[in-house]
Amino acid sequence: MNEPPAIEKSDFDTLLELLDARTMRDVVRLFTASVPGRLESLRAGIASGDGAAVATLFHTMRSGSGQLGARRLEALCAHAEKQAKTGDLSAASDQLQQVHAEFERCLAWFDARGWLSA
Repeated sequence: MNEPPAIEKSDFDTLLELLDARTMRDVVRLFTASVPGRLESLRAGIASGDGAAVATLFHTMRSGSGQLGARRLEALCAHAEKQAKTGDLSAASDQLQQVHAEFERCLAWFDARGWLSA
């Protein structure tokens, strides 16, 4: 079975139609630059047992992912958000590993298409 694309090109292109290429590059860079800090905050929130903060962080990542067409990342974040809201931080922690790996796939997709270069 084939793995879904990191970014749904049709979703990405729909947003690109609304923005010029320079603005889109800024949006992509802002998203990709913010995720590593969020991943660290997620780890810290899970370690401290702060389910509300963890749910909020996953929600924020879910929103940004969806806007850029990162549908699998969006779904992983949505699932982890629900786990955190119910207090299952162990499951959210497990999900965080998948979120991180999927973010790396998204990063590679953006980089390969020149959206991270100057």
